[in-house]
Amino acid sequence: MIFNSPVYPIPPSFINDELELTSTKSYLEYLYEKGAKTIMSTAGTSQFNLLTSSEIDMFNNTLLNFKGKKIIGLPAVSFYELKHAIRGWNSTNYDDVYLLILFPERYYNDEQVIEFFKDVCKESKYPILAHGNTMRKGMGGEYNYSFNLLKKLSKIDNFIGIKEESPSIDFAQKNIKGLNLEIIVAGGSMKRFWSLEPFGATTYLTGVGSFNPIVEENFYNEYKKGSLKIAKHIIDIFETPLFNTFMEVGWHASMREALKDMGFILDNRKPFVTLSDVNKEKVKKALEKLFK
Repeated sequence: MIFNSPVYPIPPSFINDELELTSTKSYLEYLYEKGAKTIMSTAGTSQFNLLTSSEIDMFNNTLLNFKGKKIIGLPAVSFYELKHAIRGWNSTNYDDVYLLILFPERYYNDEQVIEFFKDVCKESKYPILAHGNTMRKGMGGEYNYSFNLLKKLSKIDNFIGIKEESPSIDFAQKNIKGLNLEIIVAGGSMKRFWSLEPFGATTYLTGVGSFNPIVEENFYNEYKKGSLKIAKHIIDIFETPLFNTFMEVGWHASMREALKDMGFILDNRKPFVTLSDVNKEKVKKALEKLFK
């Protein structure tokens, strides 16, 4: 198991609509000092998709300042463009770097996806994970990474895992069971990880830990050693009340507002929602309770 601790998604910060990295560096230092061991940049994180290709390069390179494990998300582009980006990474020599890759086209069949990741894995000297987002099907509808597809991907040299984004717990449980892969559960929820860890989930993206890593690290450690009563207490005391507020306001809007309160995000890039004063106050009070 490579990833044996919660994974912290890193959102970009802006000032006057321009990417700024000083706050991000401070946030990385804060996370590490509070016990975080693994971070991730990903298209699933708020406002990552609003970055230009050159900004993504700058942002990802800033994440290399983190002293732990770094999962570096690359944008959904053609293999031609992705190949050049990977060759750039191949020219570096960092420890604990992993690349997270989005399949960029419509889905027609498994072989199309498999061939893409074979090419990516052959090109990269760093281990590869798939961003398991829902794909649009070429004949209409949607396709989610199936057990059979993941099983085939697991046989590719240098392919190590997936950021799991299944549409439901039941779907995920059926799809990840018995796979020899790193399974990083999305959704930022201790509860979702609890539901999927018995089926093979390795770890998960943090929710409350994005603000107070100690809480998330304590939960993970207690759960893994079988202290389920303590782990459930952590969920009840910290995650449930914070999620109730943040989901009511909107998770990503709340997350960015909370990190602004903490000084780790300066501003947002347009288009982004402007929270009412009432919702800002809700976020602030929920955040305060996380540190009591």
